Amino acid sequence: MESVNVEDHGEWLGFGLSHAGSTIPVRISREAMEEFFGAVPGPGSLKKAYEQDAEMIHARAADMVIAGKSYTLENPLVLGMEDF
Repeated sequence: MESVNVEDHGEWLGFGLSHAGSTIPVRISREAMEEFFGAVPGPGSLKKAYEQDAEMIHARAADMVIAGKSYTLENPLVLGMEDF
Protein backbone atom coordinates (compact mmCIF):
# COMPACT_ATOMS: atom_id res chain seq x y z
CA MET A 1 0.00 0.00 0.00
CA GLU A 2 1.24 3.42 -0.86
CA SER A 3 0.20 6.84 0.34
CA VAL A 4 -0.23 10.01 -1.64
CA ASN A 5 -0.70 13.68 -0.78
CA VAL A 6 0.48 13.52 2.84
CA GLU A 7 -0.48 16.84 4.45
CA ASP A 8 -0.15 18.12 8.02
CA HIS A 9 -3.27 20.18 8.82
CA GLY A 10 -2.36 20.98 12.42
CA GLU A 11 -5.07 19.06 14.26
CA TRP A 12 -5.01 16.14 11.83
CA LEU A 13 -2.90 14.52 9.15
CA GLY A 14 -4.41 13.73 5.77
CA PHE A 15 -3.20 11.22 3.21
CA GLY A 16 -4.49 9.11 0.37
CA LEU A 17 -4.33 5.34 0.87
CA SER A 18 -4.02 3.16 -2.22
CA HIS A 19 -6.45 0.31 -1.58
CA ALA A 20 -8.19 -2.16 -3.90
CA GLY A 21 -7.43 -0.15 -7.03
CA SER A 22 -8.52 3.25 -5.72
CA THR A 23 -7.27 5.99 -3.44
CA ILE A 24 -9.10 6.47 -0.16
CA PRO A 25 -8.73 9.83 1.62
CA VAL A 26 -7.76 9.28 5.27
CA ARG A 27 -7.56 11.64 8.24
CA ILE A 28 -5.79 10.70 11.47
CA SER A 29 -6.11 12.91 14.53
CA ARG A 30 -3.20 14.76 16.11
CA GLU A 31 -4.19 13.18 19.42
CA ALA A 32 -3.74 9.66 17.99
CA MET A 33 -0.49 10.63 16.26
CA GLU A 34 0.93 12.02 19.51
CA GLU A 35 -0.24 9.14 21.70
CA PHE A 36 0.70 6.23 19.46
CA PHE A 37 3.28 7.47 16.95
CA GLY A 38 5.46 9.97 18.81
CA ALA A 39 4.30 13.20 17.20
CA VAL A 40 4.98 16.32 19.28
CA PRO A 41 3.38 19.77 19.21
CA GLY A 42 4.64 21.96 16.40
CA PRO A 43 4.69 22.25 12.64
CA GLY A 44 5.79 19.23 10.61
CA SER A 45 5.62 16.84 13.55
CA LEU A 46 2.64 14.86 12.26
CA LYS A 47 4.23 14.27 8.88
CA LYS A 48 7.53 13.20 10.46
CA ALA A 49 5.80 10.75 12.81
CA TYR A 50 3.73 9.41 9.91
CA GLU A 51 6.82 8.79 7.80
CA GLN A 52 8.36 6.74 10.61
CA ASP A 53 5.27 4.55 11.14
CA ALA A 54 3.48 4.68 7.77
CA GLU A 55 3.33 0.90 7.43
CA MET A 56 1.48 0.47 10.73
CA ILE A 57 -0.84 3.42 10.01
CA HIS A 58 -1.63 2.03 6.54
CA ALA A 59 -2.37 -1.42 7.96
CA ARG A 60 -4.82 -0.01 10.52
CA ALA A 61 -6.47 2.23 7.92
CA ALA A 62 -6.88 -0.74 5.56
CA ASP A 63 -8.47 -2.73 8.40
CA MET A 64 -10.98 0.09 8.95
CA VAL A 65 -12.13 0.39 5.31
CA ILE A 66 -15.78 -0.61 4.92
CA ALA A 67 -16.36 -2.47 1.66
CA GLY A 68 -18.77 -0.63 -0.63
CA LYS A 69 -18.53 2.66 1.26
CA SER A 70 -17.68 5.71 -0.81
CA TYR A 71 -14.89 7.74 0.77
CA THR A 72 -14.40 11.31 -0.46
CA LEU A 73 -12.39 14.35 0.63
CA GLU A 74 -15.56 15.57 2.34
CA ASN A 75 -16.22 12.12 3.87
CA PRO A 76 -12.80 10.52 4.47
CA LEU A 77 -11.89 7.47 6.50
CA VAL A 78 -11.22 8.95 9.94
CA LEU A 79 -8.83 7.40 12.47
CA GLY A 80 -8.83 8.60 16.06
CA MET A 81 -7.60 7.48 19.47
CA GLU A 82 -10.19 4.71 19.70
CA ASP A 83 -8.90 3.07 16.51
CA PHE A 84 -5.47 2.16 17.91
